[in-house]
Amino acid sequence: MQVPDSAQEYFGRQTEKLRRQLKKKRIVFPEGEDPRVIEAASRLCREELVIPILMGRPKGNIASCVVVEQPENNPKLKEYAAILHDRRKSRGITMAECEKIALNPLVFAGLMVHSGDGDGFVGGAATTTADTFRAAHMTIGMRHDIKTASGVMIVCTHAKECGENGVLAMADPALMIDPTPTQLADIAIATAETTRNVIGVEPIVALLSFSTKGSAKHPLAEKVKEARRIVEARRPDLHIDGELQADAALILSIGQSKAPGSTVAGKANTLIFPDVGSANISVKLVERLGGAICTGPLFQGFLKPANDLSRGCTGEDIYRLGILTALQAGA
Repeated sequence: MQVPDSAQEYFGRQTEKLRRQLKKKRIVFPEGEDPRVIEAASRLCREELVIPILMGRPKGNIASCVVVEQPENNPKLKEYAAILHDRRKSRGITMAECEKIALNPLVFAGLMVHSGDGDGFVGGAATTTADTFRAAHMTIGMRHDIKTASGVMIVCTHAKECGENGVLAMADPALMIDPTPTQLADIAIATAETTRNVIGVEPIVALLSFSTKGSAKHPLAEKVKEARRIVEARRPDLHIDGELQADAALILSIGQSKAPGSTVAGKANTLIFPDVGSANISVKLVERLGGAICTGPLFQGFLKPANDLSRGCTGEDIYRLGILTALQAGA
């Protein structure tokens, strides 16, 4: 299926933005021996978009500008282990155990980012989302203003009349199984920031449901409405509405019919789903049936960027997520 014009235009703009940066972002790839990671890192480097740092002993056609690190030979290993020990000692873990844990490439990558020796990391090419998330949580830590970790996909569709010329942020398809209203509000706030920093536009946020403005009475719809009230109280500057059905959020004529007076309906570029199931299914449907390019998930709520790949990813997927991670790091 043909790559959407929205993807070519969006990633074209973002690569030019990164190319103009005088100080390139250092993106750590813990699965540095994977041929797909090597391919993506070499391309990112040759195109002068980021400084890729590969963990391990990569082989093959590697660009000379790629940095290679072996955790066991790194002079900062003990320093990183001490950071980990300081963060985990309340759990009774010893320094020797921390030195062993720090050798894990995912953990080492997170410690590099935590210490300022990297600006973000991209994992998951050969490990589970749970492993990638656990390493980021253990090493980088959560922001104080966002207490809920979440994931967001940047979705480039063929429907250029929707979102920002066909580009949308969709959350959360990865982490929060059944968020409470407060957690859903956290996800909405974090995703709005991602829309601003990664897509590069002001967020117009729709909290999605099977109901639009009370068309159905059910606790699941009430949860979404309560999340909207929480966001409005915490962040009155954000442009948000809900509950809205997907068609009312995306199609102007339907939005005007179903939610007259809403300034979000028909104009949303940021879609917040009520649970991980609906988000995950929707992302996979627009990707497989609609031919959308879906990049992510980008983790949200961490102090610094840490992002996840599907184990079925291609070199192109890794390349794109490297670009988005650099954009997050530049925010």
